Amino acid sequence: MCTAIPLKIINVLSRSEAVCNSDGTDITVDISFVDEVEPGDWVSVHLGVARSKMTHAEAQVILDALSALQMVRDGQTDVDHLFADLIGREPQRPPKV
Repeated sequence: MCTAIPLKIINVLSRSEAVCNSDGTDITVDISFVDEVEPGDWVSVHLGVARSKMTHAEAQVILDALSALQMVRDGQTDVDHLFADLIGREPQRPPKV
């Protein structure tokens, strides 16, 4: 399974490169595959390449899930608040074929 990480664009260097920030570290990302972006936009990044634009809300759901995983790795178990979109929701079943 491949995981793309949401990153916020800080500065657009050219049509093909932008600087994004991840946990206080600036990362240069290839933005050739996405439509026009500007500082403040969120992109889904895999292996240094932005694959798609996303909303801040979409990015936050993924960032919360990744935070929960790190907390569990560190031995913490109180992570329910990071899955607020799933609490009290019935799982959707795929259609029968």
